[in-house]
Amino acid sequence: MRVLLVSANFRPHVGGVERYTEILAGGLARNGHDVTVLCCGYGSASEREEIDGFRVVRVRASYILETRAGVPYPLPSPSFVRTLRALVAVSDVVNVQDALYLTSRVALSVSHRRGVATVLTQHVSFVPQQRRWLDTVQRAAIATIGRGAGLATAVVTYNPAVADWAEQTWGIARPLVVPAGVDPTSPNLDRDELLRSFGLPTDRFLALFVGRDVPKKGLAILLAAADPAYEIVAVTDREGAGSSVTILPFMSPRRLGELMCCVDAFVLPSEGEGFPLSLQEAFTAGLPVVTTMQPGYEHYITGDEVIVVDRDPASVRDALVRLTESEALRRRLSERSLAVAERHFSLDRFVSAYEGVYEDARRHVNRSL
Repeated sequence: MRVLLVSANFRPHVGGVERYTEILAGGLARNGHDVTVLCCGYGSASEREEIDGFRVVRVRASYILETRAGVPYPLPSPSFVRTLRALVAVSDVVNVQDALYLTSRVALSVSHRRGVATVLTQHVSFVPQQRRWLDTVQRAAIATIGRGAGLATAVVTYNPAVADWAEQTWGIARPLVVPAGVDPTSPNLDRDELLRSFGLPTDRFLALFVGRDVPKKGLAILLAAADPAYEIVAVTDREGAGSSVTILPFMSPRRLGELMCCVDAFVLPSEGEGFPLSLQEAFTAGLPVVTTMQPGYEHYITGDEVIVVDRDPASVRDALVRLTESEALRRRLSERSLAVAERHFSLDRFVSAYEGVYEDARRHVNRSL
């Protein structure tokens, strides 16, 4: 099958959607499909590249909104439409990532006119921003650009709450819920060796955070929960560190997998999430998890499989201190994390589910012609 994945952002730009798209593209390519990722060019990345058996085509774009307002919303150049049309013409199915991007709206419109099956993966619902004007802009985008979701042959989410939101907001009939898949990392180096490679202490309890320094992720909440009992390790785009805090830059998926294999816990006091890929990777690594319980999370986890916290430094600090003091609690939560991953986040099941969605979408379009 010839699959075109359209994602506004992709590596080297860092984020959950980017990693989700990369995992899906690699899995589909390994199963013998002809896969192309069309995205906006970021930084000095080459216009065309092959990664893990799939092609990446990048189109020039402006990232002024990210530079000025911290919003990772690229504005593609006019050449995007020309490139898109050429790729849609040789594709069996087009899978766009999140309806609010201009790239998604254009891809859905062009594919619909060409009679090509389309799948929309909707990652999140409304996400509260730090500034009121950004909330206003987001609502306007949902009411305008987002309406393009109705052009999709099928809509997929990985959170039932997001599926309900898409149904209520855009009138999407029965969005599908497909859990993301994660490929576990098994490094050959021992723990102390790995920690030294990251410049981390080998004799401290290490609590890991992964995510951009944006309000919804809750990094500021975690940093305010710093305590001598543990070291916070934050993989993020923030600069600088404080007492009992180590900041590391974003890294390759392989290195992040190695880091997860040698820390002691994963912490994410976030809101407005679908179900973050970093959280799924933490479960797959068998890490005890400290997180908020967001709408739709109950589809994957129960309150006794993680330590549920409020978006409050005192609540996060209390949870981490409990973990440092109880080896039995750490062991129990580690076992439950692995059980969650086994139950929901199999990479093979993830790719197979999308193959089924693509085939159903193609059959639906063919019947309509």
